[in-house]
This record gives sequence, structure tokens and C-alpha cells, in this order.
Amino acid sequence: MITAEDVYIEFRRAQAQFNNRGYRIPKDFEKHLKTKMSDKNREALEMATKFFNTKWKNINIFRYMECGFNVYKTFTYTRFFDTKVMNLYKQRDKNLKREMTICKRSLKDSLLFVKQYIKENHISSVSRYCMIKNGYVNIVIEHYLNNYVDKYFIVWLIKQKMLKIDDENLVLIPYISELYRELLVKLDEVKDFTNKLKELI
Repeated sequence: MITAEDVYIEFRRAQAQFNNRGYRIPKDFEKHLKTKMSDKNREALEMATKFFNTKWKNINIFRYMECGFNVYKTFTYTRFFDTKVMNLYKQRDKNLKREMTICKRSLKDSLLFVKQYIKENHISSVSRYCMIKNGYVNIVIEHYLNNYVDKYFIVWLIKQKMLKIDDENLVLIPYISELYRELLVKLDEVKDFTNKLKELI
């Protein structure tokens, strides 16, 4: 069950990220709620907590708060129920779900290609495949550049510590280098799928 403190923490986390600064959580949240917050803010926080436990239970709280700060630079508790925030969240959620579908498909297709490649070339494992080079270029990077494997697959291999990329290969994948953290976040959204994928290698 989501508590008011959970909602508060996600709000403060999104606020800190938006303002590019750190944040602290009160040691005694109940005391903070009763003595430091205005009645309006407290009521809005408590109402939002009820919503996140019922009609908003499928909403990612942190992403919702991010939307709030994207819509209003001075996003506050009383704006939790603003339709502009909800509409932005719905649009982003729709885009994220579409991206997750693409991510899953591309991971699956990449793995199928790699499994076929290692079978045809008598390579013992995906880990061994990741070590093979054509000149100075990792074969998996060459396959990425030729659209046989996808960016998500490369990032997933790095995350699994199967692929180590040196500087010579890093310059060949500027898109992945630049968006690495963002791609990691998207991979995290399909964690259940990547866990199953790991079993297949």
C-alpha cells in the first residue's frame, strides 16, 4: 500500500531532479505533515495518496511528478489533480508503452540473430561472441552498425558485463554513448522481459 510519505518522497525526488539539486526527507514524517505543511498541501497529499492506491494505482508516481514539473516550474501539491499534468502523463505513458514494445521486439530479434550467428560460426557462447573482433572492431559493434542487432541489445550486453567497449569502439556508437543512461532506464522498464532473455542465452 502506498503511503503519504511514499508520494511525498517521489514528489521531492522529481523536484530535486528538475532543479538539479539534492533533497532531504524529514526524520519524522508525521510531525512534518502536521506541523510544517499547510492544510491545503496536506489535504492534497492525502487525497493523492488515496488516488494512487485506487483509481491511479497503475500510474508511476515518480513519472507523474516529473510531468508536473514539466508543466509547471512551480509544481505544488495542490496541482496534483491538474488535467494538463494528467494529459501529459497519459501521452508519455502511451509513448513509453510503444517504446517498450519496440524494445522487447528488438531485443528478441537481436538475440535470435546472435544465436544463429554463434551456431553457424561454432562459437561457444554469447559472452565469447562479445569478445570477438574484426580488426579492432568488436563483431557485435559491427553487427550493430549493419543493423543486425539493436541499441537496446548493446546496452543490455554492457549491463550484463558481457561486453566491454574500448575507446576505439566507443567512437563508433555515439548515439548509444550519448543516450546510455536513458536507454538503461528504458531497459529497466522491461526488466521482467530481460530476465527471461537472460535465461535464453
